[in-house]
Amino acid sequence: MVFAEVGYRCAEMDRIAERAGAGKGTVYRCFASKEALFMATVEKALEDLTCYVNEAVDPLEDPLEQLRLGIRRYLEFFECNPETVELFIQERAEFPKNGKPLYFVYQETSGGKWRARFEKLIEQGRMRPDMSPALAQEVFSDLLYGAVFSQLLAGDRESRAQRADEISALLFRGILKPEG
Repeated sequence: MVFAEVGYRCAEMDRIAERAGAGKGTVYRCFASKEALFMATVEKALEDLTCYVNEAVDPLEDPLEQLRLGIRRYLEFFECNPETVELFIQERAEFPKNGKPLYFVYQETSGGKWRARFEKLIEQGRMRPDMSPALAQEVFSDLLYGAVFSQLLAGDRESRAQRADEISALLFRGILKPEG
């Protein structure tokens, strides 16, 4: 992916067209500008992430298993597609005036489905009733997003996807021993 390899500013439409096996004119017929192509690339990455997680999670009935598998699939996606993190970084750096980055726009549109899973855990008596499902969804998402960035940017961190069970346990049970 040219944008992830060389950055938005250094990406040339000729090179992008060549990599895609298309003519430059064809690329411009599909995308009015390099910015439009870049934003479409970010949107495609977000759609791929959403599909990768949902295709495995949606068939499950148990909300806790949906959350556990969702965490694993989310971490796996970014390990298999590290260029997606580069796109997110570039979007924010190159287009701060566009407002909220697309990742967070997508998070708002898909957050309801994940909040409902936390709500169901409360209804089932498996999650503390004094916890906000909305806050739980938001914090889980933010922590995973940060874990993905940290792993990629540090360059020497152990696979987060391979430790998904431990991460899930930490998020669901916390770090403190049960009282009593």
